[in-house]
Amino acid sequence: MTRTSAQELSNTELVGTIEQIATIISESHYVVGMTGAGMSVESGIPPFRGADGLWTKYGVPRMDGYSEFKKDPIGWWNRRTNEKIDAHIVELRDALTSAKPHAGHYALVGLEKQGYLQSLVTQNIDALDEKAGLENLVEIHGNRTKLRCIDCGDRVSLGDFVPLYAPDSCIKCDGIVKFDTVMFGEPIPSDVMVAARTEIDKADCVLAIGTSATVRPASGLLWIAEAAGATIIEINPIETKLSPICEVSLRSTAGEALPLLLQSLSD
Repeated sequence: MTRTSAQELSNTELVGTIEQIATIISESHYVVGMTGAGMSVESGIPPFRGADGLWTKYGVPRMDGYSEFKKDPIGWWNRRTNEKIDAHIVELRDALTSAKPHAGHYALVGLEKQGYLQSLVTQNIDALDEKAGLENLVEIHGNRTKLRCIDCGDRVSLGDFVPLYAPDSCIKCDGIVKFDTVMFGEPIPSDVMVAARTEIDKADCVLAIGTSATVRPASGLLWIAEAAGATIIEINPIETKLSPICEVSLRSTAGEALPLLLQSLSD
């Protein structure tokens, strides 16, 4: 296993580690990426945990958001329009509104177009992967720019529109409609979980980028892949719970490492 820190490496050594990752990817048959909050931080979206995390600033929110929504969906939507909305949600919403894809997102698009990346499973809700142009994408925690029926799972894209009032019932089944993003206490939608597991089961290499590997059930997919014999590669500025099972663990940001990886594979 290789452990490298971008702060400790010379440019030559950094390029050497990138080339090592490129070799593994080029020799793999099915590469799946998995991104976490670290990917979004580079676009100006604050994390939940850590020194600058929203929960550190405002406190950990209640974990029963989904059950409260189901009790009174219209009331929940109405509360979004006034000052009762949680402060951490306001800050997150403002950051998501102004965020744009960074060089790392576009490098993933390049890897996909060149056939080196078969799919991406993301834990992020910011829709930046989609905006950058990724096509084979599984958004395990949902997408903030979509609505979803909690009964039949039908999704509607909102684009930049943000509803101010409760949306109408689902046109397909008359079910309750909410944002596609998964709330605290809400199960991962079954279609999404099946899609993510299907991709992981195909993978002989998983590229984990900016994920702390602590949020279940998404993080569990990485250990499932490793147990099935897939090679795990990590790109993250800090050591994580995932680091001990990685073949290569590069201490770098996505914005720095992924363009170099794309360049290495393109040469």
